[in-house]
Amino acid sequence: MKHFVFFLFITLLFPCCQSATEVRTKPQEVKTVKKNVSLTHLVRHPTSKTENPPLLIILHGVGSNERDLYEPLAQHFDPRLLVVSVRSPIELGPDAFGWYKVGFSETGVVIDAEEENQGRLQLLKVIDEIVAYYDADPNKVFLLGFSQGAIMSAAAVLSAPEKIRGAVLLSGKVPLVIDKSLADAAAISKVDVYVSHGKKDKVLPITDGQALKQKLENAGVRNLTYKEHEGAHQLDGGHLREVLQWLSVRL
Repeated sequence: MKHFVFFLFITLLFPCCQSATEVRTKPQEVKTVKKNVSLTHLVRHPTSKTENPPLLIILHGVGSNERDLYEPLAQHFDPRLLVVSVRSPIELGPDAFGWYKVGFSETGVVIDAEEENQGRLQLLKVIDEIVAYYDADPNKVFLLGFSQGAIMSAAAVLSAPEKIRGAVLLSGKVPLVIDKSLADAAAISKVDVYVSHGKKDKVLPITDGQALKQKLENAGVRNLTYKEHEGAHQLDGGHLREVLQWLSVRL
């Protein structure tokens, strides 16, 4: 399944051993080698050189790639942000990727719960890798995900809130097996969340967005903004303008 994101809103947006008898005369030099980020990604650095900048990680929908949201949006985010758009790890087709495969049956969407959970674990790993590699502020990590990217972002918030300052969840739903990994409500309460969903969405219906809102609140999220727009499975320009401001005030 491939999501097509309609960008009509763009016009609206502005290591040796030593013997035990050896005596050292000076401290041993240790060279620190940064580990690479394990997933392909695009980067927009802050416009001004900043030590430990706040970080925004963008997560695309299933069947898309790291350019999908990055190319139209990256330039509009607060210039203080380090923006990293990550390519999902599973190749589904030419230039098409996902965190887990999605199928269809007569009863609806079919998802492998274990594969979804492995995707969640890989996302948590890559968040740590990006923070370390780019010297980002670990206390100001934000996620912005669309569709499957929103589902994975929600999974990160609910299972590892200590890694996340805030998350923007666009056209997503409740992760399938998140209850097995649900974090403490007190920790989840420290994460701010913005949820947007289309009333005419036929891929993930509006009831999925409403259920996600309820799940987040029940799990402990206190500062939650929930918005519905008149569109389908797409981004909304008005909501995105709000998101830009929502992110900026939290930096």
